[in-house]
Amino acid sequence: MTMLAPAEKRPFVQKLFSRIAPRYDWFNRLASCGLDQRWRRAAVAQGGVETGQHVLDVCAGTGDLAILSAARQSGQGVVVGIDMNREMLARAREKSQRRRLEIGWLQGDAEALPFPSGSFDRVFIGFSTRNLADLTAGLREMIRVLRPGGRLIILETGYPSHPVLRFGYQTFLFTIARGIGFILTGKLWPFTYLARSVRQFLTPQQIIERLTLLSTQARYMPLSNGLASLYVAVKSSTNGSTNRNAPAHEASRAA
Repeated sequence: MTMLAPAEKRPFVQKLFSRIAPRYDWFNRLASCGLDQRWRRAAVAQGGVETGQHVLDVCAGTGDLAILSAARQSGQGVVVGIDMNREMLARAREKSQRRRLEIGWLQGDAEALPFPSGSFDRVFIGFSTRNLADLTAGLREMIRVLRPGGRLIILETGYPSHPVLRFGYQTFLFTIARGIGFILTGKLWPFTYLARSVRQFLTPQQIIERLTLLSTQARYMPLSNGLASLYVAVKSSTNGSTNRNAPAHEASRAA
């Protein structure tokens, strides 16, 4: 499978996540030996989520980052999750309802977020930046909807600094992780794409450079010896922005 052009990537990723949505959480837990939830908790903690904040989870998937943020706020804040994929959002909604958490779920595009500029104190994206058709456009949108001084928190698959560990990690993704995905779903191609998307994605330094060019102060933190990557980017107080159409609180009535 070669690199996909932007016009091809969006429908391909939509089809992929529709196919694996019923077993997506199981795959994450088994393929990471349960570490994925630890990494999400670290992201929420490093993001500094506090009561009373407005929090957005972009490419929310089955909603784990939004759920952790809402639980941390104990109902004293606004949490919104947005994703293009209806099947993933349906599972996110079910999970939040079981936990009796108020979260607004909205179907929408990460590269054209339907919120006014400066709507959120914290914006999260977990394990999805490499799936964006236009990474720079997506990052620019996430920074646009942040308030000055707000934080963009990116949790991604890792880039171990040691070449042997990095080779072992990528080999694991192409063998054991793909095997787990096939056992759970009966399909191999989605997990082949996911493994290749990790290998072909930007290095931490390249991501930091992009975030810096978008007027943020960014830092990188490897998690579990680099098996996961955490980035925290603080929006400059002088970063200008223009309003978009829908106010953030309307998401609670959407989807």
